[in-house]
Amino acid sequence: MSRMILLTEGMSNPEEAKTATGLLRYRGEEVAAVFDSACIGETAQDVFGVGGAIPFVDSLDGLEADTLVMGIATAGGELPGAWRDIIADALRRGMTILNGLHTFISDDPEFAPLAAEHGGELIDVRRPPAGLVVSSNEACNTPCFRVHTVGHDCGVGKMLTALDLTAAVRGRGHTAEFLATGQTGIMITGSGIPIDAVVSDFVAGAAEQLVLENRDKEFLFIEGQGSLVHPLYSGVTLSLLHGCAPQAMVMGYDPTRTTIRHSAKPMPPIAEVIGLYEAMANVMAPSRVVAVAVNTSSLQESAARELLVSLGESLGLPATDVVRFGCEPIVDAVLEERRRMGEGAED
Repeated sequence: MSRMILLTEGMSNPEEAKTATGLLRYRGEEVAAVFDSACIGETAQDVFGVGGAIPFVDSLDGLEADTLVMGIATAGGELPGAWRDIIADALRRGMTILNGLHTFISDDPEFAPLAAEHGGELIDVRRPPAGLVVSSNEACNTPCFRVHTVGHDCGVGKMLTALDLTAAVRGRGHTAEFLATGQTGIMITGSGIPIDAVVSDFVAGAAEQLVLENRDKEFLFIEGQGSLVHPLYSGVTLSLLHGCAPQAMVMGYDPTRTTIRHSAKPMPPIAEVIGLYEAMANVMAPSRVVAVAVNTSSLQESAARELLVSLGESLGLPATDVVRFGCEPIVDAVLEERRRMGEGAED
């Protein structure tokens, strides 16, 4: 088993270190340490709320690891200049660099020769595959039940929800696949397409390709990106939505957000955002939001439970915090929606 060091130097916070957090949650047994000199003496659990006793380090010395992972997912995806010496040190030790940023390290004039000299490898997860084409609208014709995790904003847990739903549906005896569309999901599962790095004309086609390649499964859970109301990322969101042509959507929601992340724009009410997604999704196939996955991490448990009840009643949808209370209410809603749509097709 390979062993990873997650590089989050100076950025060990929930907003920027999403990749590290995801790998700690789903591949924690492969993580040897997290590299951030500002957190020495703390554990991954202390800082990220996941990862147990995995330590923070400020040096690569004495660590049994063969891969250094860029553990951040920042707006714009640029490589921090202060990290270059750390990456160069890792390459001189023959390590593999696993990079999910938009800055491709395999093209770097310093890193490429170092990797070649010392036997390291440079892997740019966000480099899209060759041969992508425009959508042919074929996803609508597949027999699998397509579920898309969408969000009222970016960074609300769309990937986590899709991963946990995939596992839970498998646990109910069904075949299911998680389709990764972002760098962290690809690192966790080992497959997928980095949708936000694809030329805009081909984004819908890339999403469709993922569906067609996995059409033999009963359920597909397609990881969402961005938000339809986000000024920076809505183009990717819409093309992904149309390309995967979902029959059901699960809305990710953070009730504490008053403005859209990375923007001063006010956050629209969740009911309006749900209506917008449903209108856009129905361009391709009959689809609706069937449940809400809520991030209640900033609330006390009693307040979180009250919020979930209130939100569920106001929207007429099941609402749960997948991390805190499990995803079974959402699984029930997905299975019921598939049954309902199957009966409608028979009629």
